Amino acid sequence: MISIDSTLLIQIVNFLIVLFIGKKMIINPVINTVENRDKKIESLNSEAAKLRSEVEKYKNEYEEKFEQVKQEAADYHKQVKDEAIQEAEKMYAKVKTEMDDKLENARKELEKQKEEAKAALKSDAENMAEEIVDKIIGKVA
Repeated sequence: MISIDSTLLIQIVNFLIVLFIGKKMIINPVINTVENRDKKIESLNSEAAKLRSEVEKYKNEYEEKFEQVKQEAADYHKQVKDEAIQEAEKMYAKVKTEMDDKLENARKELEKQKEEAKAALKSDAENMAEEIVDKIIGKVA
């Protein structure tokens, strides 16, 4: 049978004192450290989530601005191309008009020279005919 004597009571009291001191000096600080660490981890996780959402927001803004700039560049390129085509068409029309005018002037000049040459030939032919007639008449007479 188990007998309860004073040593057993002292050991139980001793155990309770060690348990109380151990709890105050070891277990409570460890629990506090674990709780603090858990709070810090939770805080860091929430901050990381916040930063991820900010990064996602900035990424979306960047992509929107990039698409906008890309569209503006395409529009500008089209505008410049259209302006260049219009300018080329204007220059072509101007050169064509100038060439048509020069061609028309050249035709008029040729026609004028042709008429002058005809008139000169007609005059020369008449003069020659008169000379021939004069020579023939001069020989006959």
